[in-house]
Amino acid sequence: MGRRIWSRLHPHLAASGNPTTMPVAKPVARAKAYLKARHRNLKKALEALKLDCLLVNHAPDCQYLTNFTGHDSVVVFRSNGLIHLVTDFRYEEQANQEAGWLKLLVRGDKKMPLALAELIGEVEAKRIGFDANTYTYGQIQTIRKQLAEIDPDAELVPLEDVMLNQRKVKDDHEIGLLRKSVALAEESFEAIRDSIEPGVTEAYLAGLLISELRSRGADGTSFEPIVATAENSALPHYGPKDVLVKPDEPLLFDWGCRLGGYCSDLTRTFVIGRVAPEVKKIHKIVLEAQEKAIAFLRPGVSTQEADGIARKHIEKAGYGPKFGHSLGHGIGLDIHELPSLRKTEPVDELRPGMVVTVEPGIYLPGIGGVRIEDDVLITHSGCEVLSTLPRGFEDCHIG
Repeated sequence: MGRRIWSRLHPHLAASGNPTTMPVAKPVARAKAYLKARHRNLKKALEALKLDCLLVNHAPDCQYLTNFTGHDSVVVFRSNGLIHLVTDFRYEEQANQEAGWLKLLVRGDKKMPLALAELIGEVEAKRIGFDANTYTYGQIQTIRKQLAEIDPDAELVPLEDVMLNQRKVKDDHEIGLLRKSVALAEESFEAIRDSIEPGVTEAYLAGLLISELRSRGADGTSFEPIVATAENSALPHYGPKDVLVKPDEPLLFDWGCRLGGYCSDLTRTFVIGRVAPEVKKIHKIVLEAQEKAIAFLRPGVSTQEADGIARKHIEKAGYGPKFGHSLGHGIGLDIHELPSLRKTEPVDELRPGMVVTVEPGIYLPGIGGVRIEDDVLITHSGCEVLSTLPRGFEDCHIG
């Protein structure tokens, strides 16, 4: 790796003058203050649910509680505040480095269900919660069978969205990481903008963008980027293909990255050359709908009301049926989190610290589509748009 590139990717080491010397990770001896605050909140939730412990198997939830970023592991969070991590040999050293303060159980040759059942029996937990959205039926049945042999009185209690609700409001540490993730996504896109021209393929541009994200320090992408030319842009969740970018057509980019585990999610619709008048028209309508929705966001507003502001503007313009998805969603360790800005139930209330996307769109089959998306932090007095890329028609015009 060239010295200049290495220095850009590893600025914390560049000053040492020795690109072969990498920092040695040291075990984390105690939980960070922000983790302790999260633990207190979850402990209250378990007390309200009258649970002795909670089984957490979704990797982002495990990271949220412990900073451990491995997979195939389970956090057992007890109502007394003690936290166990059940993992295997592959993640033992990583667990010590990232979360050396918790109680580590390396299951060895035991299958996970047996290791969990034995731990539950050892700590004498009777009501054990689990997230029904992250555990499969088969997994729970196996744990239940193992547990029945150790403690027939123990009960597995299915729950919905316990951790998602815990994670809805972001703390300062999370907001800082989300800001950096958004900035990195924007910086990476700006780096490839000059490569956008007729004759290159959707897949080529998607690959360039992924490469820029990774080379600038992203953990990876939040999702597979969408690059959609012409009529393909009318497909909201299109996957880029070996299709040439066409002149005089819209070109939609939807992308984001993970940084420190936290996701960004942005969309811009470019126009190349002389596009059809209707495409220019819907670009203006979508931008106005987004601006109205963002201006409306503040604490106390319901998710349904927020969606309605943008939807009514698009409906009034005559394109209501062409906006078929929700206005937006929460982002964090997962690309789709609570709250969901949608016209249907469940209805939630926006609170300071929530971070949501605002992404209205209009999609015209056979012609093309326009979607504009930004990431927005709900503040105590209103909201703050975290993304800064220009979004107007002229700003997004190429050639």
